[in-house]
Amino acid sequence: MACAGKHLIVEVWGCRGENLDSPQYVEEMLKKSVEVSGATLVDIKTHKFNPQGLSAVALLNESFMSIHSWPEVGYAAIDIYTSAPYVDLEKVIPILKKYLNPQKIQVLNLKRG
Repeated sequence: MACAGKHLIVEVWGCRGENLDSPQYVEEMLKKSVEVSGATLVDIKTHKFNPQGLSAVALLNESFMSIHSWPEVGYAAIDIYTSAPYVDLEKVIPILKKYLNPQKIQVLNLKRG
């Protein structure tokens, strides 16, 4: 069977809590990530938790990007999946680094299917 999709699992540590806790900042980062990857944005939904943290999902024509944050410890879990061969997920990594400025980043690149 041919590869059904590409999936990046990204973990970042040591990020500024206020960036991870800002729906506007995270939405801007997701929009830029979609743009550089060559994907097509359908919609972005964010949910802010009380007292801190958020989840955001960018729905794409080609699948999704999501982030779940724990600003109190400077950590975020990011998933990026596409089934489109023309979407370049690797181009998203520099955007995440620029916006989140993590002290540590781990990227797992999976082929699905």
